[in-house]
Amino acid sequence: MKSALFSVFLFLAVQITAIAQFIQEAETVSSKKLTQSFLNRAMQYPVESLTNSAEGRVRVGFVVQTNGMCTDFHIIKGVNDVLNREAIRLLKKILWKPATENGKPIASSAEMDIVFNKKQYLRHKKNETLLQHDFQDISIDTSGQIFNFALLTAQPYPLLEKTYRNLNHYINSNLKYPEAAKTGGIQGSVKLGFVVEEDGIASNIHILESVGGGCDQEAIRILESLHWFPGIANEKRVRSQTTFDVVFKLNENRQHQIPNRQSGGL
Repeated sequence: MKSALFSVFLFLAVQITAIAQFIQEAETVSSKKLTQSFLNRAMQYPVESLTNSAEGRVRVGFVVQTNGMCTDFHIIKGVNDVLNREAIRLLKKILWKPATENGKPIASSAEMDIVFNKKQYLRHKKNETLLQHDFQDISIDTSGQIFNFALLTAQPYPLLEKTYRNLNHYINSNLKYPEAAKTGGIQGSVKLGFVVEEDGIASNIHILESVGGGCDQEAIRILESLHWFPGIANEKRVRSQTTFDVVFKLNENRQHQIPNRQSGGL
């Protein structure tokens, strides 16, 4: 009897300890797939490393603080100085959700790998269809700060081909209403949050309002297809945070209509 009671007590003690120590690891604001997509687009393979065909995997360690900011970047396994620096530059652009213990944010250590592969890099750049832009002569803010629209002297805007009148026209012309959403009669507005980087690439894309039926993925596809003129503050190109809305609307015949209108100044 005593043995049975001891076993029950031990079981309960183990369960209580497990609950008390429940920890959720830190994770990126974007999904792993979207984070990797951004890293591929934003990578600036150093010319000297391309010329010398320097390649490899750089593993970077850092600390995700309770506010999601990352500090203490350091190389765990490197390739060379220039590739190591580029790996850290890229990872400083990634936003995180902090780890939690019993629901409360805690600081935690994390690691990420950046793979430098010359062939893959050149293929990604070849597939990029970026528009010609004229912001290269504007200096870059190197603080890493993400500005809200109230602090900008010029807001970011999409760089569109002349065939498109505005962003809404671009969305309406390129959006493909998902078949699953059509069949299920699914409609609504998808809202995405993201950061316009100093080089005009959208980063840290995440879903703020979901619709389902493939609509979320289609809205992300449209956003990833865009390149932006970055926000300006203090006469420098800066990082700025904004939102992107895509409306999915069916008429009586379930043929898609897209009365898209952008909020947040876009």
